[in-house]
Amino acid sequence: MNAKKIKIGVDVTFLIFSNRVTGIERVIVETNKNLFKILDSQLYELHPFITVPELKFPAVIHPYLLSDPVLAKPLIDFHECDILFFGSINLNIPFKELLDLKHNRNLKILTIVHDILPLTNPEWVPDPVANTGRTIKLSTKSSFQIYLQATLALSDQVILTSEHVEKEIGLLGWKIKPKVKVIPLGAFDSQIPVSASNSDTTNTLYISTVEARKGHAELLAAFDLLWQDEFDITLTLIGTKGWKVETLIETIENHPMKDKKLFWRQNLVDSQVDEFYASSDIAFIVSEGEGFGLALEEGLSKGLKVIARDIPVFRERNYPNLYFFNGAARELSEKIREVLLLPTKPLKPNEIRTMGSFANEVVQLIELL
Repeated sequence: MNAKKIKIGVDVTFLIFSNRVTGIERVIVETNKNLFKILDSQLYELHPFITVPELKFPAVIHPYLLSDPVLAKPLIDFHECDILFFGSINLNIPFKELLDLKHNRNLKILTIVHDILPLTNPEWVPDPVANTGRTIKLSTKSSFQIYLQATLALSDQVILTSEHVEKEIGLLGWKIKPKVKVIPLGAFDSQIPVSASNSDTTNTLYISTVEARKGHAELLAAFDLLWQDEFDITLTLIGTKGWKVETLIETIENHPMKDKKLFWRQNLVDSQVDEFYASSDIAFIVSEGEGFGLALEEGLSKGLKVIARDIPVFRERNYPNLYFFNGAARELSEKIREVLLLPTKPLKPNEIRTMGSFANEVVQLIELL
């Protein structure tokens, strides 16, 4: 007689509510894909669950989300699960109910905390929305603090995606001491051989939601300096409009180089993004604050040189073809000129970390629960 399989409930509340594709949704989907491949199907079953029973699937689900093998399965009641896996922030977790379940039976909880930006930089968080049409709370500083404290106290294992976030949580001075392991994220695909662009024009790109903290204004100012000197270089911005960026969006839309040397693309699928990577020389990641910043590995794995803002979370990565800038637009423009003259260094096999590596370490934790 076969032993009963361990049921792992994967929280998909955020995916259903969001129904879009930005960095966090991609991390969740790619993690789920890899867990499906790696976990022993003779021992474990993966099932999706939500914490808001009245939340309905949207009439049209984003095609990329449909590629998630967990989301494609029927929803399960989390009371039926042996392990609950929370891969993103969910301010509607029924903590009291889960605590009772843990007391009554051997329920294990595994949680990923990607960042604590709502605490360290609440000005970067979206303003609360009075009526979202769905019973999903948005992240404010006070609600996030309650969520994070409860998560740390309730989880059997907490995964942090960078040493930087681990240090930030330590600086909060809380007495809660859960089991914490830092497991960095990684590129979604295996790295490709480094090859030079065939274009006479230098092409660059920045893949990021357009938000105030992401550094788009400074990047544009740096390119204005290059274009003023008639430097033959393009900048493609790839990402959807975020919040608190009305002035920035107006600047992009009315820029004299728009659709000439400055391009903004939204709602692209991965194959389209890969085409831009293939024709580019440099990728940027100029955000002022991140829990990880996945575009760094992505750009390097595609064979590009990457220019990143010099912040602690990016300094954790010791990769070839990665360069840093400290100051404002002038220094960034000079760094671009400098990096363009440098050769692209060849990458060793598997030198750039992947989401497969991330998922393998997650599975090791699951097996220990």
